[in-house]
Amino acid sequence: MSFILIAFATDEGQTAKVARALADQLRDFGHTVRLSDLQDRADRPDPGLYDAVIVAASVHAGRHQKRASRFVRQHRDALVQRATAFLSVSMSAASTTDAGRQMADEQVQVFLRDARWQPQQVGTIAGALRFSRLSWVRRGITLLLAKVFRKELRRLGWPEDLTRDAEFTDWDALRRFGERFAAGLSAGSQRASG
Repeated sequence: MSFILIAFATDEGQTAKVARALADQLRDFGHTVRLSDLQDRADRPDPGLYDAVIVAASVHAGRHQKRASRFVRQHRDALVQRATAFLSVSMSAASTTDAGRQMADEQVQVFLRDARWQPQQVGTIAGALRFSRLSWVRRGITLLLAKVFRKELRRLGWPEDLTRDAEFTDWDALRRFGERFAAGLSAGSQRASG
């Protein structure tokens, strides 16, 4: 079995919740998993010490956290030598329209291009809206953007009321992501031993 690092960047906590669920699933498959919050500067493990690495980051104001792309750029040499995946957590992935889902895919492509990284597996998963956890400044910006871009948000399939906390994560989709990653690890170890 593999020793897997899941390095994640989260602001309101949904990506941490997603990372924990993914870690639990991979442990159920028999892997050893370490979670690392990229916010914690003291806990930045070396990806070179792991068999596989998953980087998870959430989207805010259209972009993934800089600390996630910094981590990837800093450890790119180690990442290209092992099984890797990128998991993007966003409201765009929760969209009910093609335009919204396309936006989620474009956000991923911008992250990967800027980080100059091409993992073996990429996934997008819907996040959560944690209005109650936003600072008063971010609440004001959210309300202003919702008012100004109401038609655009509707076109993208976002919820009408952005003032309530709501979780949109598709846990079955996350489970399928974890299954694909674990299957890739199994196939890779069989090729290596065969």
